[in-house]
Amino acid sequence: MILSSRTREAIKTALAMTLAYGIALSMDWDRPYWAGFAVAMVSLATIGQSLNKAALRMIGTLLGMGVAMTLIALFGQDRWPFIVFLSVWIGLCTYMMAGTKHQYFWHVSGFVCGIICMDAGPDPVNAFNTAILRAQETGLGILIYSLVAIFLWPSSSRAGFEAAAGKLAATQHQLYRAYLDLMNGTGDIGKAQSLKAQAIQEQSRFSQLLGAAEGDSYEVRERRQAWRRYQGQVVELGETLERWHDSFAGLQAQDVQHLLPNLAAFGAELDLRLGHIERMLANQRHAQQPPATELVLDEEAVRALPHFNKAALAVSRKQLQRLEILTRSLFNSVSDLKGLGQSIAVPDAVTPSSAPFVPDPDRVMAAARVMLILWLAWLTLIYVNAIPGGSGVVSMSIPIGMALATMPQVSVMQLFRPVTTSVLFAGTLYIFLMPKLSSFSGLGLMIFIATFSICYLYAAPRQVLGRVFGLALFVSIISVSNEQTYSFLSVANTALLFPTIFLIIAVTAYIPFSPRPERAVLRLLGRFFRSSEYLTSIMRRDPGYATTRLERWIQAFHARELATLAQKIGTWAQHIDTSTLPGTTPEQVQSLVAGLQVLTYRMQELHEARGNTQAQILEQELLADFRTWRLRVQQTFQRLSQDPAAGEQASFRRGLDEIMEHLDARMRETLDQIPDGQLGDRDEDNFYHLLGAYRGVSEALVEYAGHAGEIDWTAWREERFA
Repeated sequence: MILSSRTREAIKTALAMTLAYGIALSMDWDRPYWAGFAVAMVSLATIGQSLNKAALRMIGTLLGMGVAMTLIALFGQDRWPFIVFLSVWIGLCTYMMAGTKHQYFWHVSGFVCGIICMDAGPDPVNAFNTAILRAQETGLGILIYSLVAIFLWPSSSRAGFEAAAGKLAATQHQLYRAYLDLMNGTGDIGKAQSLKAQAIQEQSRFSQLLGAAEGDSYEVRERRQAWRRYQGQVVELGETLERWHDSFAGLQAQDVQHLLPNLAAFGAELDLRLGHIERMLANQRHAQQPPATELVLDEEAVRALPHFNKAALAVSRKQLQRLEILTRSLFNSVSDLKGLGQSIAVPDAVTPSSAPFVPDPDRVMAAARVMLILWLAWLTLIYVNAIPGGSGVVSMSIPIGMALATMPQVSVMQLFRPVTTSVLFAGTLYIFLMPKLSSFSGLGLMIFIATFSICYLYAAPRQVLGRVFGLALFVSIISVSNEQTYSFLSVANTALLFPTIFLIIAVTAYIPFSPRPERAVLRLLGRFFRSSEYLTSIMRRDPGYATTRLERWIQAFHARELATLAQKIGTWAQHIDTSTLPGTTPEQVQSLVAGLQVLTYRMQELHEARGNTQAQILEQELLADFRTWRLRVQQTFQRLSQDPAAGEQASFRRGLDEIMEHLDARMRETLDQIPDGQLGDRDEDNFYHLLGAYRGVSEALVEYAGHAGEIDWTAWREERFA
């Protein structure tokens, strides 16, 4: 009989859970449900994913244990300094958890520290015993599940990882073809957008499976540095494809094939390389090393173009040349990874210099929210007599609060159904079935069947809340021990514990801002345009201006805000219920987010172009005109930071077109006055890149105004009950 993967994974988790309880009880360990917790939380689809999560849980447990022991030793008799330093540690863990690396490690480090501190109390001996017990129970659960996963239906991540790598390469190849067709005026924008969304999803899956494959595949682990390098190149390829696509607006009404005579051959060469990369990832040999190729300009035809058309062409050509270098680098990286030939050295893209550390406001807000949750739970425990759950109010508030604070889009109301169902299920088993069991054979069978049922019924990724709360409350409520006692009050206290926790979390969700997605988008839009305004204002400085450390820090903060806010807005936008917002459709919101991403790329390109060496004579002659543009755009950003719908697309278009037409005329006058040979080719090329970046920002602003003007923002600002 062939079992489905869903059934096999449920059996493995149920078997590991039963064995963990059996061993813990046979060794007369207290609180064997901690081993059950470990099994429940590290069980994932493949060995690599499970081992990675198990390692993070074990190391996080040890770190949290060490911090808890230190706090109890230092402040065992001073509860206020104790809770202050505990809240600081929980806040730090939450801040780190909201980052991009080792989120689960920081989550475990935080809540394990809180659990040990609350369970141990001020008694140092009890604290040490509790900490050691927690570590050995967690280690037992991890060991049991790892052995079961290795010997029973082992599922390696390598096959899935290699399939994900191949699928991502194929999708990016198709996306390149779709964008090339759009550049030539024959593409389908709907198909391109669909491929873009698919590439983003597959890139995320590839990154997840890479970490898992490093854990359960010797071959992948041996080449992990090369795979990480390939991962960075894939990310850069996706960003470059989007920047290239965003440059098409400036190429309208231009005969690109005439201006770039070898575009067809150049495009075919890049297409051939991407095809070779696909085949190599499928373990097929390639024909030969890709030769370097240059995208040639028809100098005579380009010379006849208006200056802004030259600039638009220069920007698009720059991105294509960057794609040429990236595809050669990817080709050689995959060739090395697969051992399919001798690669040639290809210069990688320039690595940006490391920026100074700047805090992320959203991560700081998440940390502050968890600290507030901890303090409210602590004060409730102290000042509310006989609160249901006792110290569990604090212990359970920490992990739930940390999870929700780093995922503010998830409403606390979404937790009521899985918690209620889990309490009823586990409570029924505890009250009506467990008193009738007289040996571990019956208890083990019950644990196996209950765990299997939860894992089988909640196997889908979208049902993760049901699985987590189902397993956690099952092992918590049944409270298995060698000296088993039964009390309805324990179930009732657990049931009443969660409304208290949810009330605390719900209150903090509105401090200091409303958690409604549309309000969050409005708030983030304001931050986006304030950062854009600041980065535009510093363009007045001369390239040789010596910035202070504080100015560099502020500039790094706003640059990071600009780079990350569009993605954050897109995450919140997915949770907007447009049915409650008359005059707003999902398509309008998606277009708004896409426009913000284009504006982000354009602003980044402008700052990159300003860092290049320009023709000094052109800069000096056009300084006043660039200043006029900067002041106009700066004022626009300032108005948009206060009102995202400020101004109309038509007025933006008229104002910016007037500035650009005047700038174009001034450039013609200036170039006519410059003697032949005074401008170097590189200086002139850099200047046209700069000019194209200015125009790109202008076009992106006009595009955003068009998307924003289609939305009825009044309903977004209205107060309403969720």
